[in-house]
Amino acid sequence: MQRLLLAGLFSLAAHMSLAEEPAWRGESGPTLYRLTSVSDQKAYGLLLAAPAESCKRVSYRVADASGGHLGHTPPLLPGELAVVRMGRGFSEGEHLLRIEARGCAAGPAASRRVVLAKTSPDHGWRAAK
Repeated sequence: MQRLLLAGLFSLAAHMSLAEEPAWRGESGPTLYRLTSVSDQKAYGLLLAAPAESCKRVSYRVADASGGHLGHTPPLLPGELAVVRMGRGFSEGEHLLRIEARGCAAGPAASRRVVLAKTSPDHGWRAAK
């Protein structure tokens, strides 16, 4: 069972490179991420992957363009994934987010928008109840 879970996570990490809203990281400072919202009624999250090398532990803080806190990850080991649940309220269109690393200078190895609390039976990401 554990091997199957690990295989699924590695497969997901490989597919994350195909994310629709890529992250961009300058030479210094936060990683910038362009979130595309289709409705302010949808709840969004951001799936982040810690780099496989260079950091023993890292956590990420996600903020909007004005610096308002949207959420954070727990401390992640190399290669681990976590979802930052940002919730509803993103008007239709693009929103620039900032991802700040804590505990290590490396930005996320991959990032992907996820829609939470889906009502369709597609077995996607869902909010915990």
